[in-house]
Amino acid sequence: MNTWKQECVCLLERLGGHAYLKDIYQEYLDYGTKEYVKNYTASIRDALEKGSRESVKFDGEELFYMVDGKNKGHYGLINFDPIKTDVIDLTQEDDEFSEGRKLLKRHIARERNQLVITKAKQRFKQRNGKLFCEICGFDFQKLYGELGDNFIEAHHIKPVSEMQENEKTKIEDIIMVCSNCHSMIHRKKPWLTKDKLKSIIKGGNKND
Repeated sequence: MNTWKQECVCLLERLGGHAYLKDIYQEYLDYGTKEYVKNYTASIRDALEKGSRESVKFDGEELFYMVDGKNKGHYGLINFDPIKTDVIDLTQEDDEFSEGRKLLKRHIARERNQLVITKAKQRFKQRNGKLFCEICGFDFQKLYGELGDNFIEAHHIKPVSEMQENEKTKIEDIIMVCSNCHSMIHRKKPWLTKDKLKSIIKGGNKND
């Protein structure tokens, strides 16, 4: 039978690699494999804290991380693999991409790697004071207020096909983008660079 740590790994995999405690609790109630116990919330929280380096309860086996920092109740799975868990949905257009479905899935998996994205966002915010699209300048927080606070998408600028075997994703390989620019980057084959898309936007604005 699973330990509580193993149970939390399974729950976070089902939840897409990261989730808040309330969602983890609900996932356990709906799909948990361990026998139900009344203090399940305490058992789950304890297992997550023991597996998170940021916690004072950390026991040396690092499985999880605190996405938003300490005491926020938002946990991520360090070795989450979206490809393995098959959570990436591709459109028909994506499926026909010149690099092939498998490589595209690997690329999108890198863009959904919550640990590296969190670190990249933190560094960007430290340097710039806020999060905004590096291509068009869109600021989610400015338009949507609290709802858009700390929200931005991330794009891995190096295609998987150009990476060496076992090459790791680096923070400097990640750029911050809004949803529109992210979609436009992926629409061309090969993908557009940040500067190329910027030039397209500038050219389009001249025709307004």
